[in-house]
Amino acid sequence: MISQYENLMLVSSFLTFFWVSAICNTLIPYYNNADEINKRKVFFNTFVLLIAFSIVACIVIVIMGIADGRDQNLYNMFALVVLLNTPTYITDYVFYLRGKYRSLIIWGIVTLGAQVIMLCAPLFFKQSLSLAINMLLVLALFKFNYTVILLMRHSIISVQTRMSADFLKKSTPIMFSIFLAGGMEYINSFIVRYNYSEEQFAMFRYGIRELPVFLIFANSVSNIYSGEIARFNQEGKFEEALGHLKLAGVKLMRWMFPLAIAMMFISPYLFRYGYSVALYDGYKFFNIALLLIISRMLFPQTVINGLLKNRIFYLISTNYLIINGLLAFWFMYLFGISGIAYASVISFLVEKLMLVTYCKMEGIRITKYTALTEHLIYSVITLIAFYISTIVEMPFPS
Repeated sequence: MISQYENLMLVSSFLTFFWVSAICNTLIPYYNNADEINKRKVFFNTFVLLIAFSIVACIVIVIMGIADGRDQNLYNMFALVVLLNTPTYITDYVFYLRGKYRSLIIWGIVTLGAQVIMLCAPLFFKQSLSLAINMLLVLALFKFNYTVILLMRHSIISVQTRMSADFLKKSTPIMFSIFLAGGMEYINSFIVRYNYSEEQFAMFRYGIRELPVFLIFANSVSNIYSGEIARFNQEGKFEEALGHLKLAGVKLMRWMFPLAIAMMFISPYLFRYGYSVALYDGYKFFNIALLLIISRMLFPQTVINGLLKNRIFYLISTNYLIINGLLAFWFMYLFGISGIAYASVISFLVEKLMLVTYCKMEGIRITKYTALTEHLIYSVITLIAFYISTIVEMPFPS
């Protein structure tokens, strides 16, 4: 049952991750750039866009269920879950942008807790996966109805085709960028799958995972300050907004870099005792992935999102995909399977540097939104720690 659920989650995640992230990332700066009337209109029209994309994803999942044949009913039910649940992601942003922070926290705790209970309870009592998905469907219906009620209070219910078209124009480059970045993970896995053994493939897949806390905090900072940059830019205080982003970046890197360094020496124990012995060497790929923190602590994309100059993502994301693909094959033959992981780290850094260069071309120096000296010092220390972790064998009790 678990494998069936993981397969359904993989399908739904692959079909939704890029456009949900792009639409939600665009919403904050777009909202802050609008006047009070349009702010209320943008909520409902974003909701309509989420529904439209959800319908497409729902149809694709149903077709995949028909093609699979064996679990068609599960696919059909899960398609309804995706259709009803995905548009409710806007609820978090309505609470945040309207300053309802207490409601946001309560909503997050309640919905997450309910999802865990409704999924795990049937499985714990050895009931069918179908029952679990039916319960998730009930939760999705509740969330959808609540979202509609919330929008009736905080938005103007009016379909604005011109606004929706402009919103899509702003979010499509981000969609493209996120899709290529996510797609590259699948391509790297494909390269490993067809060039190495199943054991090495499993080690790579379990190891080459970025620490979730890095993604959560980095993305949160980026989303929050892209909105602040948009708002302050409207008020003629753009430089002040960049200063706030710089300060937030400093505070974040003072936590994230030391955590990454510590994890480089803890990871052998995590993989030894958290996974099977067969996956122990996966910690080496995990440590390589920890180097992504160097790029994560640069926020040129936040500045670009805040200014809504997103079309540059088309060019830079395409270059990222080409660079990553070329380096993956080249480094694989030079360094073996680890070379594919190194290729991901280097290509991501190159992508960030291209974004930094674009900001410079727009007259925005990196020192305005990044504590560059501190970042370089932390980066060098992290690289030294990584090198030490590759040559020092961590002791284990006999």
